[in-house]
Amino acid sequence: MKVKLSFALLLTVVVALSTLPSFAAAGAVYTLNNSSSGNAVLVFSRAADGHIVPAGMAATGAPAQARIGNQGALAIDAANRFLFAVNAGSDNISVFRIGENGLRLVDLVPSGGKQPISLTVSRKVLYVLNNGGAVGGSDTIAGFAVGANGHLRPIISGLPLSAASVGPAQIGFNNDGDILLVAEKNTNNIDLFSVDDNGVAAGPTVVPSAGQTPFGFAFGKRNQVFVSEAFGGAPNAGSVSSYVVPNDHTLRTVSAVVADNQTAPCWVVLTNDGRFAYTTNTGSGNVSGYRVVLTVR
Repeated sequence: MKVKLSFALLLTVVVALSTLPSFAAAGAVYTLNNSSSGNAVLVFSRAADGHIVPAGMAATGAPAQARIGNQGALAIDAANRFLFAVNAGSDNISVFRIGENGLRLVDLVPSGGKQPISLTVSRKVLYVLNNGGAVGGSDTIAGFAVGANGHLRPIISGLPLSAASVGPAQIGFNNDGDILLVAEKNTNNIDLFSVDDNGVAAGPTVVPSAGQTPFGFAFGKRNQVFVSEAFGGAPNAGSVSSYVVPNDHTLRTVSAVVADNQTAPCWVVLTNDGRFAYTTNTGSGNVSGYRVVLTVR
């Protein structure tokens, strides 16, 4: 008997929300201010019921920053030891040690390209997405090994996307750490890179997105991935599509363009149990929730 798994998306609720920060380990919330006076991580204490209160800030060591449209400007390793941040205006990455008394800057390194906007970490390997095409260069990704002290060592840099200037929005590892995805807004493409045991990426395999303007995404536990589609910011045209990544590291569409009738969905998160996906609708000022349905046959 063969068991086939598929994942469907059902829109469940749209709720009002003013801002959505990036969640980290229990008890803390971190978000990047991308300030014109110098980049910094804003720190909040989070209670068990979800209420947050300001708890300071930590400068990234980088000067004034560039305006970016992205998901994943911050990332935390699985052990909750290090926080990584992009500095788009100065082409580098900051590394913080997470401690009981707050954040401590431990490294500041070049990003391996121009205008880093998103990063992801898995198995002591960090990859960053550089939006160099926006500043006269090329859009690329670069990889780093994460040392025990948080210091970054370059592995590979200059890996191109599908073209030189594609308007990338996010880079992300799957849960196994052997696949990287990049969403390309301008080309309506999704790039897949294979990552070997040494952390070296190869690719990309370029797959057309099910909907227009793919932006943010989140991986599930069974190599499914959920991607928001902003449709160029057209009013009430937003959607999310779901895919699975088979063993051949391609991309298979499961639920295509499940509309939420909102404007410019961008960030996507998935609950820890994989049952619900949420996306922020930047143009509508709210959040859409989707139920993830597992079909076995």
